[in-house]
Amino acid sequence: MSTTTGGTRLGRSDRVGLYMTIALGLIGICAAAWTMVARLVEVLPGTDVPVRVPFIGETADLPIGPGGAPVPVAVDEATVIVPQPAAATQFAIVAEPIVYGVAIIVGITLLGLLCWNLARGRAFTRSTVRIIGWGGGTLAIGWVVGSLFTTMSVNGALSAISDYQYEGITFGTNFGAMFGILAIGAIGAAFQIGERLQRDTEGLV
Repeated sequence: MSTTTGGTRLGRSDRVGLYMTIALGLIGICAAAWTMVARLVEVLPGTDVPVRVPFIGETADLPIGPGGAPVPVAVDEATVIVPQPAAATQFAIVAEPIVYGVAIIVGITLLGLLCWNLARGRAFTRSTVRIIGWGGGTLAIGWVVGSLFTTMSVNGALSAISDYQYEGITFGTNFGAMFGILAIGAIGAAFQIGERLQRDTEGLV
């Protein structure tokens, strides 16, 4: 049986803020689901598939000078159209938005559960520690698997449009997610210590 102590109960304004965070999370879930479905509708036919590709050290001429004169610009990212992706590339292109979309939806759901626990004064409990752990695991899995499919999509797209003659990015990922995983791990450790201290304190009463 879970107990709620007066020391962990939040004030009314804090609870309202947490409930508003839950409401915003529901909006975020809808947005993530919409983005995932829109991307799937775009790529599922398997013909003329747009793929965003990062570049390093590439330039292109754009008509942005006086009178539309071409001006060389650095290209960090571009969208290429792949007429008919290979089977492995098409699989990666379809799987990528699913992995990222599901990871975001699950992550937001866990954030909502965390806010719910905090609003009800259940900060340092085993359920809260588990929720944070699941959140870190979800982010880690989504980052690793999503990065794999992103890399497959990018390399497959470049190979398809260059007839395997262009050697560009071989691995693409968002390293910001790694710092997010570390931050969640630190928060989870802090809550776990708090849960142990609270349990030990209750045992002394």
